[in-house]
Amino acid sequence: NNKLFSNTSFIYSNYEFLIEEEDDGFNLRYSSSIQDLSMKYDVDYFPVVNHAIKFGLQATNHRFIPSALVLEEGDNSTDVNEEDKDNTLESAIYIEDDMRLFSKLNMNVGFRISQFTHKSKTYLNPEPRISMAYALGRDFSVKASYAQMNQYIHLLSNSGIGLPTDLWVSSTDRVRPQSSRQVALGIAKDLSPGMSVSLEGYAKRSEDVIAYKEGANFLLLEDVSSTETISWEDNITSGSSDSYGVELFLEKKIGDFTGWMGYTLSRTTMQFDELNFGREFLARYDRTHDISLVGIYTVSDRITLSGTWVYGTGNNFTLPLRTFRTALDRSINGSIGYGDFNDIPERNNFRAESYHRLDLSIRMSKQKKKGMRIWELSLYNAYNRRNPFFYYQYEEFDSDTDQSRGVLAKVSLFPLLPSFRYTFEF
Repeated sequence: NNKLFSNTSFIYSNYEFLIEEEDDGFNLRYSSSIQDLSMKYDVDYFPVVNHAIKFGLQATNHRFIPSALVLEEGDNSTDVNEEDKDNTLESAIYIEDDMRLFSKLNMNVGFRISQFTHKSKTYLNPEPRISMAYALGRDFSVKASYAQMNQYIHLLSNSGIGLPTDLWVSSTDRVRPQSSRQVALGIAKDLSPGMSVSLEGYAKRSEDVIAYKEGANFLLLEDVSSTETISWEDNITSGSSDSYGVELFLEKKIGDFTGWMGYTLSRTTMQFDELNFGREFLARYDRTHDISLVGIYTVSDRITLSGTWVYGTGNNFTLPLRTFRTALDRSINGSIGYGDFNDIPERNNFRAESYHRLDLSIRMSKQKKKGMRIWELSLYNAYNRRNPFFYYQYEEFDSDTDQSRGVLAKVSLFPLLPSFRYTFEF
């Protein structure tokens, strides 16, 4: 009816990460994937003016394959096929009340209970949240919020240079879910009709964050002849992270030229007892500066021009300052071998180049008898910025000094890419 609405959704998604390599007669294929099947039921209820109640439930069946290894030796036809599967159930029920208590005070109060089951282990967590906005005048307001959340799927990232291997793994009976608490405080002001500005600060504390142990990884691609598999749960350690920052947002909504500007100054650090000698270090995805500029210009009823420029501080990696070789006693009979060792004084001690690019587009529309025809031409990365995708090291011989030196090189993807789209709406 006109006060009660409901929405039911069924969702299927599939994500896969894949690495393949051939080396000295071996063919290796390594993959990791998540398949999700979800159901959501949401209800909106409007009992009176300026009062809205939302409630609902959701359930998701996750099918994880955190590690699937196929190794083939061409000459001997020796195949190794190792696959690790996890099926989990995540569900939640929630209710929230959005109300205007007084003419100047808006409040949103919500409560959510989340549940996650892995084999015989079940996690049940409350997730309260509250936000308030108080109008100090016709064009000025302050706002504050608090939220407590839990995340049952972990991001597991390698910290060294090389091909990125960010993997998503499940909470288990041994790996606890990640929990966080976040507070925010901000102000907002209307500068003129159609233009507004807001400034907000936030702080977030996360517990049970996971990371690889020192020297550990899902798979050492340099040694494809090794068929020994180790559970990923044995290769990780847990710790905490702190994130805080300030966000500035300026928006223009009226006129032929509209758009917005967003700037975030932030810092994210991590602390693990078993990593970096227990000292705090910058997170891989710590981003000091983040800028978004969006402009939309309406030339006429039929032609619209738009541009987007984004900038972000580069990711952090662990880069050895030097590598040295030393003799090793490699067997019980006293034979001597040699091994390479890296001098790494600090985890995530190297900051990659900043990421930035410009996207441009023109949209041309025309009303036809049977509908609306739309042509759109776009340029992705219009000035062909070579943003780093990953880095690698190699040795280069210097004939002047008669010595070898290490060289750091980067690999870039996605140069200037034009695109074309045609749409017909009826």
